[in-house]
Amino acid sequence: MKSLAVLGSTGSIGTQTLDIVRENPEKLKVKLLAASKVSQKLLNQIREFKPEYVYLARKEEIKGVKILSGEEGLQEIASLDIDLFINGIAGIAGIKPTYLLLKNSKKLATANKEAIICLGEVLKEKYSEIFPIDSEHSAIFQSLQAGKKEDIKRVILTASGGPFWDRKNLEDVTVEEALKHPRWKMGKKVTVDSATLMNKGLEIIEAHYLFDIPYKKIDAVIHPQSIVHGFVEFKDGSVISQLSCPDMRIPISYAISYPERWKTGVKRLNLFEIGKLEFFKPDEERFPLLRLAKECGEKGGFYPAVLTVADEIAVEMFLKGYIKFTEIPQIVERILEKADFKKPENYEDVIFIIEETKKIFKNLYKTAGGKIA
Repeated sequence: MKSLAVLGSTGSIGTQTLDIVRENPEKLKVKLLAASKVSQKLLNQIREFKPEYVYLARKEEIKGVKILSGEEGLQEIASLDIDLFINGIAGIAGIKPTYLLLKNSKKLATANKEAIICLGEVLKEKYSEIFPIDSEHSAIFQSLQAGKKEDIKRVILTASGGPFWDRKNLEDVTVEEALKHPRWKMGKKVTVDSATLMNKGLEIIEAHYLFDIPYKKIDAVIHPQSIVHGFVEFKDGSVISQLSCPDMRIPISYAISYPERWKTGVKRLNLFEIGKLEFFKPDEERFPLLRLAKECGEKGGFYPAVLTVADEIAVEMFLKGYIKFTEIPQIVERILEKADFKKPENYEDVIFIIEETKKIFKNLYKTAGGKIA
């Protein structure tokens, strides 16, 4: 039986991971659940899965389980004897656990692209050991097994395009509209990133690090049906892809069961019902964050980390109603223009860049009288 730690257990990835456990109770045992705070959802999970450990950002008591908390708790998590750690924590909050787990050579399956991007070159030698959970990177991981790395012509990540890929006017986009993803059920941050196409830009950087593939060999296409999740084209002209219904339980399950395949409870793919598969070139004029992400990836150094933090700040402002949808890329670009750091060489450098980037935003916001100029 394989033991699991589920970080971010009450979020989208965490809850779908626990669905896989329910489908395979004879093969999986949840040893640790981690969440930011106690909630009824977490208490229900504890009652159902009976973990040995629970991690909370701040210490609270829960009867019948060992509580880990704070920085000391994260260190202890990274020392636990657990077969696989699932990182479903959203945003830059997932960086510290990712760093500690990789440094301690733990087996990690992650959906937290921000950690991979921000740590960048710092732990590059460890990235080949990661099992990707993002549907696109799982598709690439599976397709790469059809050939040798030196025979790759290019890697193609598919993007649903979110709700606005063919909408001409984005000026009046509301938060409610941005959160209505046509295909995927995800957290708020990644749903907005999908709508701006930033998610695909971040995934290009992530693919570069996970698979050690140069940027010139990584492309993205809009695929509204979200059935094909990624392609790998080889030099002989063959194109290998992975297709499935848009359901995160499939890549989560494969990360857990690799190299086997287990039941997921996911609806079977019926191409006759779908009828057609369409692919379109992304419009980088209307969605400039895709272009910005590519540029930051190519520049390397501190740029990917600043990009990640700037986007998280801008998306949060949009979700709170402080800025318009079209102002998200403007804020990200302004922060990037002001940033100037040395190339991060260790974890401390990464954290310094993150904190200083937040200060850049605060100074811009203050200078503009509470509004980014």
